[in-house]
Amino acid sequence: MYMRKFVYYLLLVILFNIQNVAAAANIVYPKSDNVTIKSDKTFFAGNTKPNSILKINSEPIEIHSSGGFFKPVSLEYGENKFVIQDGKVSKTYTITRPKPTGVSSKKAVQKSDFKKEFLYIVNKNNTPLRATPIDSGMNRLQHLEKGILVDVVGEQGDFYKVKLARDDFAWINKDFLSKADNNDFEPAKILSFTYDNIPPDNIFHIKLDKKVPYILSERITYDWKNQQSKPVPKYSGLDLVVYNVEGYPENKYEQFLNVSGNIRGYKSYYNSDNELIIKVTKFPTINKKLPLKGITITLDAGHGGNELGAIGCLGDREKDINLAVTLKLKDLLEKNGAKVYMTRNDDSDVALGDRVKISQKNKSDIFISLHNNSIPDSAANKEYFGSELYYYSPLSKKLATDIVNSLSKELNMYNGGVYQRSFAVLRNTESLCVLIELGYMINPDNNDKLRNPEFQNKAAEAILHGLEDYLNDIQ
Repeated sequence: MYMRKFVYYLLLVILFNIQNVAAAANIVYPKSDNVTIKSDKTFFAGNTKPNSILKINSEPIEIHSSGGFFKPVSLEYGENKFVIQDGKVSKTYTITRPKPTGVSSKKAVQKSDFKKEFLYIVNKNNTPLRATPIDSGMNRLQHLEKGILVDVVGEQGDFYKVKLARDDFAWINKDFLSKADNNDFEPAKILSFTYDNIPPDNIFHIKLDKKVPYILSERITYDWKNQQSKPVPKYSGLDLVVYNVEGYPENKYEQFLNVSGNIRGYKSYYNSDNELIIKVTKFPTINKKLPLKGITITLDAGHGGNELGAIGCLGDREKDINLAVTLKLKDLLEKNGAKVYMTRNDDSDVALGDRVKISQKNKSDIFISLHNNSIPDSAANKEYFGSELYYYSPLSKKLATDIVNSLSKELNMYNGGVYQRSFAVLRNTESLCVLIELGYMINPDNNDKLRNPEFQNKAAEAILHGLEDYLNDIQ
């Protein structure tokens, strides 16, 4: 009899504790109750019942109608204790902000110029030629092929300083260069220059007697006549500079490649015969009634597999929302005449480089990578919401602008604008490339919308309309 009462009492205690645990707020960030964060601020994000009374250190937290919440907090040096109270249930979080050591973790980088110049050779394809000795940011001038000879005149940290012309210098990571067999600095000779028009490509051939550095960049002009609030950027061709070439001022061969028509991408490379090839590709003829007909598009649902992406305050995983919207967009595009390829159709891992290769293999006119946004601890004090678009090549800026404007108009989402960034999936210049950040996962209102299938349908439609606006404009 006593044992039966004891078991009954024990079951009541367990049930009571389960109910209490179930009533506690679900904190998705910070990721554990004992973390180290170097920033002077961070945030708590998660979800609970919409009618809960939720507090952090006795300060009330606003709860969205979905149950989601986001609360920034400040951090002092050392241990910071935060008591999360949801009704009668509470839990303590310890966030440690380490004190500065007083010694910079980065070694002072000494810059030195050599008294003697040395000839090096590029040892890897797709080697970044940079404007500054920094391995990030928008400082890429060109991607060089294996076998190109460069004149090294100095070093700084992990980079060699490369002399392109009398007053032109650039930087290449030391790992991408090897000492040449000799120091033959004789400039290259241009043996021939030919041009082919093989629709949809315009192909320029520059035959040299050796591989030397070059920079190919887009020339952007502006339509001032038809401007509204801002002038409209117009692609007008490519500026080519080939360095260390005999017979030209400062040994620089400069040429403007004037290509008319609706350009969707370009690529440049040396073949095995020291011939620099520049291929500029046009869109197919655009159908006025059905502008997407005949357009090839690669869709990239960001993250996947082990890469979860951002976690929303309501517990949603970015990779799942990315895929859901991308699949809906695929159906819409195909119904409107586009030929569509996917980098992933399911929850699978796909490397960044492979995503680009899929687009290039299928000779895509347009590449769209779909994501949803997150924020770092240091940005906690500012409210983030809405849609943003990113591009790398200036040729893609107008497409990014048309899509973000369409998202803002049709979804009633804040227009976060367009930004140029050096993201791996955007650096492919063979097609127009944009990356969409549809909304902020950590924002309760955005997260509530993003998980809604009806909103996802409308988002896919808005992207479709942004694409149509772009194609109609460039006719």
